[in-house]
Amino acid sequence: MFAGSSKLTIDDKGRLAIPARLRAQLVEDYGKQVAVTLGPECIEIYPAEVFRRMADAIQKIPDRTKRVTMQRLFVGHAVLVDLDAQGRILIPPMLREAKQLDSEVVLAGVNDHFELWPEAQWATSMQAAQAVYADAFAALSF
Repeated sequence: MFAGSSKLTIDDKGRLAIPARLRAQLVEDYGKQVAVTLGPECIEIYPAEVFRRMADAIQKIPDRTKRVTMQRLFVGHAVLVDLDAQGRILIPPMLREAKQLDSEVVLAGVNDHFELWPEAQWATSMQAAQAVYADAFAALSF
């Protein structure tokens, strides 16, 4: 499980260094290949194995409009990349443009994947989330 968030920088070549603690877990649990794709709110980064399971599940969505939308946006924007020797991944220019990523970003671990947000948008999203956090937390049962 990936958890926690980090303020990071995307370099001039579009590379993002995955923090060591997350990188070690990623490589140990899934290997060095990830899928970088378009999410509803941000860029989403999935271990290749998890991405393939999601792509298979998308094929089974019975509603054609929803299935095609997911195929075009989630699968169609996905790029499989390998961690380089320094633990970096390339964030493709089209995805950086789509979510207005500049150099200052936040990488958040969200169970089985990562979310990559522009730093300012992350702050705004977290403020909005605080308004419903108590209700969401109350719904938790274990």
